[in-house]
Amino acid sequence: MSDPWMILASGEKGSINARTTHHDLVRMYGAANVVDQDVDIGEGEMQSATFLFSKDPERQIEIRWKDPDTKTAPESADIRGKKSRWHAAHGITMGTSASELERMNGRPFHFSLANDGTDMREETISWRGGSLEIEFQGYGRVILELEWSPAKADTQTGPRDIEVNSDNPAWRAQNPRVSRITWLFPSKTQP
Repeated sequence: MSDPWMILASGEKGSINARTTHHDLVRMYGAANVVDQDVDIGEGEMQSATFLFSKDPERQIEIRWKDPDTKTAPESADIRGKKSRWHAAHGITMGTSASELERMNGRPFHFSLANDGTDMREETISWRGGSLEIEFQGYGRVILELEWSPAKADTQTGPRDIEVNSDNPAWRAQNPRVSRITWLFPSKTQP
C-alpha cells in the first residue's frame, strides 16, 4: 500500500492495521511521536490509549488496544477535528461533505442521531446498499460522525433525536461534514 495515511477497516494492510503493535509504532514513527495516556471513554470511565503525533492536530491519531497491557493489536483508531492527513478509503477524511459521501455511495444514505443529553450520543449512518456499505460495514467497520451548522430557525438546545436522508434539502443546506472517523478493526484478520 503506497499511501501511509490511509487506514482500511479490514485491517489487512497499511501502516496501522490489525497486526500493528506498540513496538511497530515506535519503530515507524519514533519514540517521541508515540505517547500513551488514559482517555475518558464516556461517563467518566478511563482507558489506556496510544497517540501518534499528539501535538500535531493534522497527524494526531488515537489507538486503543484489544489488550491494553501488551499493546499488540489495535481495537480501534480514531481521528477528530477539522483537518487530518489520515483518511479512509476514497480519501474520506475530516471535512468530507455529506454530498461527497452521497456521491461516493452512489445513492442517498440515512443519518440518525440519538442524543439523550449525556456524552453517550450515538450517530448511525445506513448506507442503504450503496458502495460505502461494502467498504465500511464489512470485515471491520468505519464509523463517521458528522457535524453541521444548524439552520437559523433551529433554536432547540439540549437532548434530541434526528433522522434524515442525505438528500433532504434542509439538511444539505446545513452543510454536514465529517468531524470524526473511527476504524473498528476485526477481531482476527481474514485467512
